[in-house]
Amino acid sequence: MELREIDELGRAVGQAWERIDFDPRSFPELCAEQLQSARLQDRIGLDDLVQAAMTRHIPQQADPDGRFGQPPLTLFRSRRFYIDALFWLDGTTSIHDHAFSGAFQVLVGSSIETSYSFQLTRDVDGHLKTGQLRVGRSDLRRSGEIRPILAGPRFIHSLFHLERPSVSLVVRTLHDASVATQFDYSPAGLVFDPFEEDPTRKRTVQLATMLRKIDHPRFEELVGDAIAGADPGTAFAIIRACASAPGALLDGLMGRMRSTEIAERVRSWIEHRKPLELIARQREFVRDPALRFMLAILMNVQTRADALRLAHEYAPGAEPAAQLARWLGELSRTTAKLIVAGSPFEPNLLGLPKFDDAHERCVAELLSGRQPDPPSCDDAFLQRLRALPHLSVLFR
Repeated sequence: MELREIDELGRAVGQAWERIDFDPRSFPELCAEQLQSARLQDRIGLDDLVQAAMTRHIPQQADPDGRFGQPPLTLFRSRRFYIDALFWLDGTTSIHDHAFSGAFQVLVGSSIETSYSFQLTRDVDGHLKTGQLRVGRSDLRRSGEIRPILAGPRFIHSLFHLERPSVSLVVRTLHDASVATQFDYSPAGLVFDPFEEDPTRKRTVQLATMLRKIDHPRFEELVGDAIAGADPGTAFAIIRACASAPGALLDGLMGRMRSTEIAERVRSWIEHRKPLELIARQREFVRDPALRFMLAILMNVQTRADALRLAHEYAPGAEPAAQLARWLGELSRTTAKLIVAGSPFEPNLLGLPKFDDAHERCVAELLSGRQPDPPSCDDAFLQRLRALPHLSVLFR
């Protein structure tokens, strides 16, 4: 592939790594240093990548099915490492670690990154684990910023990509010999392998998905029996595939799990994902970068202090609490244009009550930690806001 800047980076990484005898422990910092020197954010744009890929020869693609990226594009490949450009439209990564090492750079756009740590309590079967997930902090990553990637649970993070599209550039090993599996993490304390290649488990999940899609009259019986006879990892995989089922039906399936401990964590996993999925479904209707930034805060940030800090970084000229309240007010007036039963219907995207100026002032007072002036606040309005799970980070 004739993209000179990427080829130069690939050769520089390879030569620098060879000089230290391909020491795997040094690779992340080495990649970060080479990315810093290359300053590709000033030299390559989205169109350059697309044009090179569509009009010239490209290397063998590392992820032809596009499991991570929208899409991923392999730009350079050697025996020991490769370079990918990951395009993102509305993609938000799960909380995950890595089975490889290297570094990534925000090439186009910007992202909110949240870091985590994990304390293991039980390894169920090598592909499913339990423990406690702790939130680190959330940071705004702008074009040009670089982060080393350490394999395994030393580096756990999630990303919300703000601009549409955004592009991340990743220099990475093919695989890290010390880490067998890349895991997804949940605040419910469940850790699982999202890419496990177990043919029998995969077919069982596919059959359960098919029964759910056709509303089979014996769905609960057939799938429930499969869950009751399955190991915890397979049972959880089936429930993940059926997670959009009505609450009572889903609760019945979880009740068939053999491990009550895993079942309780799965229930917590279901509850945690509901508000996140609401935001994920609706963000395609939001194109304004500032409002997408607010959605990123609601979806990724775990503390009000982080929300206020990020608002200040994004809009340094505004008072952070007032800025958050202003963005919420704009989202309260953002609707999706739908047709229901032949009639136009424009619901608010996040189920927010409509703000007026007094509401924004009141919410700003609350978010700043000050007690709002009672006459300016509508108790019923505030109760509606506090009751929305996807706003809990701001009001708890």
